[in-house]
Amino acid sequence: MSIHTVFATASIETLLSGLESGQWRALDLVETSLARIEALDRQGPRLRALAHVFAEQARAAAMASDERRRTGQPPGLLEGIPVLVKDNMDVAGWPTTAGARALVGLTADGDATMTRRLRQAGAVIVGKSAMHELAAGITGASSLTGFARNPHALNRSPGGSSSGAAVAVAAGYVPLAIGSDTAGSVRIPSAFNNLYALRASRGALPLDGILPLSPTQDMPGPITRYAGDLERAFAVLSQKPYADTRGRADVSIGVLDAWFADRNETAHDLSAIAYRAVERLEALGARQASVDCPDLRDAVDQANVIAYEFADALAADLATRPTSPVDSLKSLIEKDLHHEQMAAVLRSRADHAGMGSPEYRQALACQRALHERIEAVMTERQLDVLCYPTTRHPPASLGAVQDGINTLLAPVTGMPAINLPIGLDRQGLPVGLELLARSGHEATLLAIARAWDEAGPAWSLPAALRTE
Repeated sequence: MSIHTVFATASIETLLSGLESGQWRALDLVETSLARIEALDRQGPRLRALAHVFAEQARAAAMASDERRRTGQPPGLLEGIPVLVKDNMDVAGWPTTAGARALVGLTADGDATMTRRLRQAGAVIVGKSAMHELAAGITGASSLTGFARNPHALNRSPGGSSSGAAVAVAAGYVPLAIGSDTAGSVRIPSAFNNLYALRASRGALPLDGILPLSPTQDMPGPITRYAGDLERAFAVLSQKPYADTRGRADVSIGVLDAWFADRNETAHDLSAIAYRAVERLEALGARQASVDCPDLRDAVDQANVIAYEFADALAADLATRPTSPVDSLKSLIEKDLHHEQMAAVLRSRADHAGMGSPEYRQALACQRALHERIEAVMTERQLDVLCYPTTRHPPASLGAVQDGINTLLAPVTGMPAINLPIGLDRQGLPVGLELLARSGHEATLLAIARAWDEAGPAWSLPAALRTE
């Protein structure tokens, strides 16, 4: 079978099997990836998923991988697999522009730890994915690349801030992209693109070499089409042991009913799909119980520290980067190169009370209290996970405000969460279900996702991109 026939929908396991058997080479995978990028990101529907492509470097890395196989060297977990990293992650010698024209000229001196671990696992980094500017939003607005477009509906948002990462995986450029998540930035675009995404527990993955938004809440995370691939990617990023095991869903699920719908009419469609997904998990062996957490959304908002940390953290990071054309959020604003939709939020963050303020310390205290509260509820009710729709509203029109987001609970508590792709709404737009586990229990989330995926149906390309 030709690699061109299977690449856009294949799992990493399938691609690795073909590499191991000699059916194709890593160079074949990279050439197929580059051809698909050319067809869909440079021509075709112009999905605008990529910020930078380094074709020659990718080809060289693929040939090096093929040589390792030829000489019998032990293959890494991602040996020869094309991947993308988000444009806020350092790749030595490449730009780190974070979706911002004002950062053009900033070049990474070395690899982020995430980048280095991918290379050590044999992955071939093809380029850097487009993103919402400075990761400070969820719609994909970028002065560098414009708005990435949702391959399920080109006039809809792909979500963000890891916009291009999700679009690239959904469109078949690569089977794996690494994004970052501060308030939902791998889970929201994955929900909007029918994909899996994992946000790990606080401290589980290193942040060095990633341009910060909020160090307390920032977290790199993998985006994939298949749950098994997510498990493999997390093993690489976390350097924890990897065992290719079958999924299991014999867990106790707490259903946060209050987070399933609001007065928006389309939210009721998404809510019904989410409840059907819970029923399907029950059929796979899960036990469910309704959970009431009064005033939870207000508590989550009070614990959000992004506004306090953004300007201070960015300035501290830029001070370590000699090639940066700016040294602070204020100097970046003064260059007046940011996307027009970013003006208000950037000014607000630049003038915000910073990390030395008493309000910041209070917000951190709210995080600790909320984490203790959620852990206590799960312990008392003997729950393995909480669940709710990843978003209560479908993808907004391209460039519009996105409402109905449920993804802030994990970042402010530091607890791990996963997005499950659970189907399409009446408009043919993807819907996601988020599962939140206790701190350190990523394995529980990955096992549930694996059981969900193994029960089918098989993943397929967005209808607009199918050629058959």
